[in-house]
Amino acid sequence: MNVIIVGGTGFIGRHMAPILTGGGHAVTILTRTRRTAPVVGGDVRVREWDPSDWQSLAQTFQGQDAVINLAGAPVADRRWTPSRKHVLRASRIETTRTIVTALSGLSAPVRPAIFISSSGIGFYGLETAAGVDETQGPGTGFLADLCVEWEREAFRATDYGIRTTCLRISMVLGKDGGALQKMLLPFKLFLGGIIGKGTQPVSWIHVEDLGRLVLAVLEQPSYKGSLNAASPRPVTMKELCLQLGRVLGRPCRLPVPAWALRLGLGELSTLMTHGQSVHPLVAQQLGFTFKYSDLESALSAILGKGG
Repeated sequence: MNVIIVGGTGFIGRHMAPILTGGGHAVTILTRTRRTAPVVGGDVRVREWDPSDWQSLAQTFQGQDAVINLAGAPVADRRWTPSRKHVLRASRIETTRTIVTALSGLSAPVRPAIFISSSGIGFYGLETAAGVDETQGPGTGFLADLCVEWEREAFRATDYGIRTTCLRISMVLGKDGGALQKMLLPFKLFLGGIIGKGTQPVSWIHVEDLGRLVLAVLEQPSYKGSLNAASPRPVTMKELCLQLGRVLGRPCRLPVPAWALRLGLGELSTLMTHGQSVHPLVAQQLGFTFKYSDLESALSAILGKGG
């Protein structure tokens, strides 16, 4: 297929694009500033785009088979001030609206038949004591409301006969980016420790499995609707920190109390002091097999220990 990835120069896109080209697909990445875009591996084309110009975007989409939307400002980079919340919303909801408007301006057979949009497990709210799957409705709070609106904009594409999938993405583990990169430095300096109480659930996925899941969505028509992109084996924050310390050969003995996180990060700290235990019911029912279903194998592969 000819596939376009919108916002594909970030951590997830840089890992996903080579997986798709390795599967035989031609990939074009759209970025706002090509000159400063990171290098993406594989045989991948990179083009600039203007998020406010849906008509030009429609011309870019013409004749493509699939569009993948990874656009969105990083959630955990800074405090959730009112202005930052506006950026988080606009970069997701308004960008997705522009993409779907561009798709609606095309007619078959030149209109892409598949639209895959990212979402997040924040859909389920700040904390889920019991495991949840796609049968669960939305939770409450800023992230839940954001994801509900985000998915609503994405699923407008179904009105135009486009097979649409929203991936509710959990914590993505991989090299050179994501949450893991931020956790590594304290451990490497022997300053690692359990975050908060340690009992909060953590749902996660290896970045390679996320790419393989997107590949499955592209190639199998049965994949549609909302899918949880998460390993079938969520852990607690304590298990994550202890396992990270073991793989790195570093101690995990300097806890980070919740009050310190709240003091430093404000509302953003809830991402670390709360959590969701999310299960990939739909993906497993459709036969998807995770290469890295347990945390130890994922961390070992990423950090070069036994993998």
